[in-house]
Amino acid sequence: MLSQKIVEKIRVDGLTISTSLLVHAAKKNRLIVKLLPEKALSISNDSGREFFFKETMFPCNDSVAARLSDNKYFVRQLLQAENVAVPKTKILDNAAAWEKTLKSRHLSFPLVVKPLNAAHGHGITVKIMRKSVLREAVKKAFKLTREVNRKKRILVEEYFEGHDLRFLTVGNKVISVVERKPAYVVGNGEDNIRKLIKNYNQVWRSRISQYDMPLCPILIDSEVTRRLSLQNLKIDSLLKKGQVAHLRFNANVSTGGRTFDVTDEVSPALKKLALKCMDITKLQVAGVDMLCKDIKSSDTTYNNLCILEVNDEPGLDIHYFPFQGKSRDIGTAILKHIFKVNS
Repeated sequence: MLSQKIVEKIRVDGLTISTSLLVHAAKKNRLIVKLLPEKALSISNDSGREFFFKETMFPCNDSVAARLSDNKYFVRQLLQAENVAVPKTKILDNAAAWEKTLKSRHLSFPLVVKPLNAAHGHGITVKIMRKSVLREAVKKAFKLTREVNRKKRILVEEYFEGHDLRFLTVGNKVISVVERKPAYVVGNGEDNIRKLIKNYNQVWRSRISQYDMPLCPILIDSEVTRRLSLQNLKIDSLLKKGQVAHLRFNANVSTGGRTFDVTDEVSPALKKLALKCMDITKLQVAGVDMLCKDIKSSDTTYNNLCILEVNDEPGLDIHYFPFQGKSRDIGTAILKHIFKVNS
């Protein structure tokens, strides 16, 4: 398993791990890097071409397109107009509107609730089966929107069961695909679930509130309790050796999810669809999030998949450091595209 020491060795002081990886890629490709105020940097070549970077905001992405891509509902409307499969979605602008949505039968259980501009899995509740859980999930999502001063709107969508995939697209190529699996622990026949989580988190103990890592601690909260209860388990249940306890429905790395490289396994049709999504949203570097039942199938209809969102600031670290599988040099691919260097 990836250790924190490896990540800290790569990190450039004051920069995120993704930005640090971009710096390493630039130096490897003999580009000139200058650290600037406000955690920004410039990268230039020996011909004098220079670009500004900040975190994973890339200069090749149109600024308007990048801002619009933050709105999940807007992106889904764009994609749907181009016959791309997306979840059946309703937007709510107040906490009481969920009842009206159910009565109108616009959506059916199971459901997912998330803030309109959610990141890192904040405020999200997945696979809601009952009205009581839906009510609390809506309150939770609106609470987050108030705390971060965003537009007070949230999304309620129908739940889609499938592999959680992130396609990292650059120009007209899919550079990497990872599958994100929700947090889980595997029994050793001796420890209960709480202890197994503690063991997994041990290496990340000093980063318990840090989301900027390719692996993060498993958070113990009400969502873990809900997920365990559906498996007839509790936090203090003892697992048999090899028994798997699934701890969340959402697969965000920030809450303990793990990534597995599947770049060479997904079908060409899925990669082509990811590139279509990037083209529709007018981005040149993007992270396309897809739920898919059969990743080797060429079926791109709602029978097999749906597109959740298209991210203009995709993290790089999960592609460099999958929990299992091949590391992909995303930084080099992005820089070559920006500087128009042939592979």
